[in-house]
Amino acid sequence: MSFPRQLVIYSMLVLLLPLQAVSQNMNNDKMAQPKKNEMRVNLFSGLLGLPELNYERLLNENSGLGLAISVAAENKELMATRALVLPYYRMYFGKKYASGFFIEGNMGFSFEQQPNYNWSVWPRPPVQYNSGVYYGLGSAIGVKLENRNRLIGEVFLGGGRLFGDSYDGGYLRIGVCLGGRW
Repeated sequence: MSFPRQLVIYSMLVLLLPLQAVSQNMNNDKMAQPKKNEMRVNLFSGLLGLPELNYERLLNENSGLGLAISVAAENKELMATRALVLPYYRMYFGKKYASGFFIEGNMGFSFEQQPNYNWSVWPRPPVQYNSGVYYGLGSAIGVKLENRNRLIGEVFLGGGRLFGDSYDGGYLRIGVCLGGRW
């Protein structure tokens, strides 16, 4: 199996296992408890060649833990980052349950393939790539809105710094997301 395929399979397992745990703890009175799980798709990052899927578990009315997973859709000659995994914590300041203005702290794990050019040889040999995993810390701010049908829309902006000898040196956290809460 190729590396991106393994990452997608692992990511889906991580995202679907909490659903099994939640489905076994459902009460008959569904309206009394707020919905605490969210799944969103980042529409903007898909346009940039790094589609992103978000899962968030709401801890209480003003905080939540989440995981964002991005896998590169572009060719490795155009983009060094092949995948990005971002666990995050959010604090909400809105009047409704886990919505409104928020701040986010995140930790990024970037899977990169860096080009290694050999300029001393003529004719130039094919480009070789060095693979690496880099980690870093970042933050973001944004706004999340929920309608009566539990549809979620959010906009956020932020970034982070990768430690080590990363080709990119950091990651941009920008998004326009749509999803749902259950």
